[in-house]
Amino acid sequence: MGFKLRNLLRCRRGVSAVVSNVILTGAVIAVALFVFNWMQYRASNYNTEIGVAINSDVNKLKERVAFEYVFYNRTTPYNVSAYLMNSGTVGNVTVQAVYIRDSTNALVMTSTNPTLKFFNDTTMPKQYLDISQEGYFQITSVSLVADSSYTIQIVTGRGSIFVNTFKA
Repeated sequence: MGFKLRNLLRCRRGVSAVVSNVILTGAVIAVALFVFNWMQYRASNYNTEIGVAINSDVNKLKERVAFEYVFYNRTTPYNVSAYLMNSGTVGNVTVQAVYIRDSTNALVMTSTNPTLKFFNDTTMPKQYLDISQEGYFQITSVSLVADSSYTIQIVTGRGSIFVNTFKA
């Protein structure tokens, strides 16, 4: 038995195969750990991104804007005033765009980022409506036909669309 062990230790061919297998196994383990960490990082980022997208969609669904009153001033400077209330369960409702259409649905005018004001005519510093907050905006230099029906459409910063009909 001792003779076979000595012969095995003298034989270098078996040792080089074992060393190369150990090196190859170590390299495979290192690459596997790298891939595992990379996949864990990507999955974590994906979960964060999907969570942000879902929260954004949920907030969009919770957004509600009520038109309290829409008024067209028939005297110069011919402006449309829209009085709004955030009746939803989410705050920070911004008005990104306003569209006014006539009864044939033809676009009469477009306005972007109108200035929101409090009812006492002071400008809202943050330009958004919080929960249950009221405010208004004016669109000036709008020529509308008297006693005709029009629709006013607002698009919020989250992409929600709210429409109301008024008479000029």
